[in-house]
Amino acid sequence: MPVWLNDLGIVSALGAGHQQTIKSLNSQHINTLTATDELAFAGRQTYVGMVKTLPLSAILRTYTLIDDALAQIKPTLEQFNVADQRIAVVIGTSTASIHEGERARMQFKQAGYWPEEYNYEDQSLIAPANYIAKQLNATGPCYSISTACSSSSKAMISARALLLADLADVVICGGVDSLCQLTVNGFDSLSSISDAVCQPFSLTRSGINIGEGAALFVMSKKRNQGNAVAFIGGGESSDAHHISAPAPDGSGAEQAMCAALRDANLTADDIDYINAHGTATQQNDAMESLAINRVFGNNTPVSSSKHLSGHTLGAAGAIEAGICWLSLINNDSVTTLPFNTGEQDPALGEIALLTSPFIKPLKYCLSNSFAFGGNNVSVILGLIDEQL
Repeated sequence: MPVWLNDLGIVSALGAGHQQTIKSLNSQHINTLTATDELAFAGRQTYVGMVKTLPLSAILRTYTLIDDALAQIKPTLEQFNVADQRIAVVIGTSTASIHEGERARMQFKQAGYWPEEYNYEDQSLIAPANYIAKQLNATGPCYSISTACSSSSKAMISARALLLADLADVVICGGVDSLCQLTVNGFDSLSSISDAVCQPFSLTRSGINIGEGAALFVMSKKRNQGNAVAFIGGGESSDAHHISAPAPDGSGAEQAMCAALRDANLTADDIDYINAHGTATQQNDAMESLAINRVFGNNTPVSSSKHLSGHTLGAAGAIEAGICWLSLINNDSVTTLPFNTGEQDPALGEIALLTSPFIKPLKYCLSNSFAFGGNNVSVILGLIDEQL
């Protein structure tokens, strides 16, 4: 059964809000990633998807990202009369406010005392969900999901389950993650960080760019406004092939996509666009292209948006679903889907990779999120008749 995504608050390296994000999508020749040498222990320069209004020196950056996204959806929440509703909060994250702990430990090491504003509880994975619930006075179910890079896609599926079980009237769902040394150096230790802007599915791809951001949806069983998008289906799988590498044959990814199609009661031919996980690592792009080819052939437009936002980890699923949401509600205006330049790797599975600006009316979009441990999620958003 579909539920409704009535509004979206979004902030990333693409910008804050609908219009800035769309502007960046329409100007993809402009680099949205930032070069920095402040995060890698090795002291080398890396490219990151940093929110440019939030310098690395900023404190409580995770909560600042949340505040920005919440402010964007405030008018819709007011229309819902949230004080009279059962509000639940489900948030995906992989780092919470670990950056605050890194800063605090550095000060303690140098000065011998902790920063006055430091609170160890901000690093707990439940902290982003608790913060949102406190800001909204929400008293319904409240929890975080942390399954690495599939976290916020799973949060959206979980939010729908709360609605269909009649445990909430409205769910604030999505994800947030902020830049920190833990993730940059963790992926660097796996030789997965690119020295340049990442190139998903390209012959010369060499790894990811870490990013940050937040995307919050207002989900309900009742459609609240004309530009709402339906959350039609979600599919999950766990191939458990390896602690950090996906099943190389793409079987887990294929299972998630097929499960999402079944849940949505759609066929592969119904999908108009696939936002691929597309991390630009050797293994992910290889297995994902094989899986997409087996399910969709070479007929459905595919691209990754991670060269624009960076890999926002626990927030990636929601931010990339947000890009699909924006593309769907702006069908009547010019919104360019993400596209991937560079020579496509001929060894990959044959897919209809977008390599130039592409504008097409959309009805159904599928978005992939794949994570450590083989935790795979696919979600489907679409424009449907309210009576369906």
